[in-house]
Amino acid sequence: MKITFDDTITQRLLAMIEDKPADFVLDFDHTLSDETVASTCCGITRYRIVAVNKGEVPAVFDGRIESPLGDFYCKAWGMMYFDENMYVRMTPNHLIEIMGDGEKIAPHIEIVDYRNH
Repeated sequence: MKITFDDTITQRLLAMIEDKPADFVLDFDHTLSDETVASTCCGITRYRIVAVNKGEVPAVFDGRIESPLGDFYCKAWGMMYFDENMYVRMTPNHLIEIMGDGEKIAPHIEIVDYRNH
């Protein structure tokens, strides 16, 4: 399984780690949040790419997705909802979406930095 990024997203992620290294988590159920999110049938409510301190990925993120920027971490149980090839891109209306093999996985995701939390 792998995830790649368009140039805009690649540059944004590289800028985040330019001065301070990070690991990236694909957080799909707000585990890394103070926000309370209602549970759904499958537990996936909103995707976010979260930068965490290098080497400090919480153990609950026991899955890995290969990327050109290094491994992205996620909860292994949620990988059944992913496609083998995923692509993150900026849309013409400046939203960020994750595409799978032929279909949209998530129409609007956030990129957040939790290294200072």
